[in-house]
Amino acid sequence: MILLIILALTGSLLFVLKVALGVALGLIIGVALVAALVGWRVRRALFGPRRRRWRTSSSVEVLDRRDNAPRGY
Repeated sequence: MILLIILALTGSLLFVLKVALGVALGLIIGVALVAALVGWRVRRALFGPRRRRWRTSSSVEVLDRRDNAPRGY
């Protein structure tokens, strides 16, 4: 309590509060990132890596053979 009065009298109370708020926000964001990373790793360990399967919507059909190919190749 006495420390707050001394800080208020010297004018540095606002600076100390800003630093404390910054540290608190940094800790909260850090804990959230670590929790997200751990959750992602646990899900990946349980369900395995999910590979994206791209469905091909088109196909290529070759109409000429290589032995009878045009000279432009």
